[in-house]
Amino acid sequence: MTIQPGQIYRSLDPRGGPRIRIQTYRPGDARAHVVDAQDGKRFRQILVTALHSSDTTRTGAKRRTGYVLLTSPPLKAEASALTPCPACRRADQAGLAPDEQHPECITQEQPK
Repeated sequence: MTIQPGQIYRSLDPRGGPRIRIQTYRPGDARAHVVDAQDGKRFRQILVTALHSSDTTRTGAKRRTGYVLLTSPPLKAEASALTPCPACRRADQAGLAPDEQHPECITQEQPK
């Protein structure tokens, strides 16, 4: 399961509990930073092992602890895989035609 900022989870506690929204998470971290989904308050950290994609265990029993995924953030329109180099970007802003730009400048990412 992929954890991403903006995902909303509901509590699996039978007594109920708050819905939470992932605010920040770096892949590989043991904890995710969360806030209340409704008002964005009550910042806290949650172990990622408490975040589940299903409300049932592998054996089919209902989970009683942790949080289950309700909604994922909307997918952003992905940027074009090809981006012009900074020089061509400036040339484009200056109004040069595409055929006047460097053909070899189209790359995935520019090295730093």
